[in-house]
Amino acid sequence: MNWIKPQNTELSDEELIVMIKKAKSQEFAASLFSRYVEMIYGIGLKYFKDSEKSKDMTMDLYPKFVSKIKNHEIKHFKSWLYVLVKNQCLEKLRKEKREGEKFLDFKNVQSEDVFHPIQEDMKEKAFNDLDDCIQNLEKSQKQCVKLFYLEKKSYVEITKMLDLDWNKVRSLIQNGRRNLKNCLANK
Repeated sequence: MNWIKPQNTELSDEELIVMIKKAKSQEFAASLFSRYVEMIYGIGLKYFKDSEKSKDMTMDLYPKFVSKIKNHEIKHFKSWLYVLVKNQCLEKLRKEKREGEKFLDFKNVQSEDVFHPIQEDMKEKAFNDLDDCIQNLEKSQKQCVKLFYLEKKSYVEITKMLDLDWNKVRSLIQNGRRNLKNCLANK
């Protein structure tokens, strides 16, 4: 890996930190960062187990690194840097997890495999029970549920038809589906 070669190698970490706080130039910050860039990358590799993600995290860390140095009193630089990098990695992993959960939630919401109240082989009584439960839904839930399940409209089509926000449509369908499930369970 070809990282930038450290400059100002004659200055200690502490001297570079002082210069970073005084100077408006990025020269000293870049020197200090490049001195530890392989350590930063290595910590990222430990957490991500992926060289590209580790490289991205290393480059993304630089602005935060400069900002934190200017605003914090640092007594033990290497320990401080390790904690900063570890927190950056954990933050990125949490963000990836949240985005993954949103994607999974989105897939489940539009999947007919998750509780779909209308099936081809539904018996007459079950169909009547379902119709009664749909009629008992709140008006906007009833509209969204009918459009989604009965008319097979997508979320986007429903948002346009009812002039509602996508998240509102999703919420109405999810709540309507839950209410239908509870109503049918009580029949």
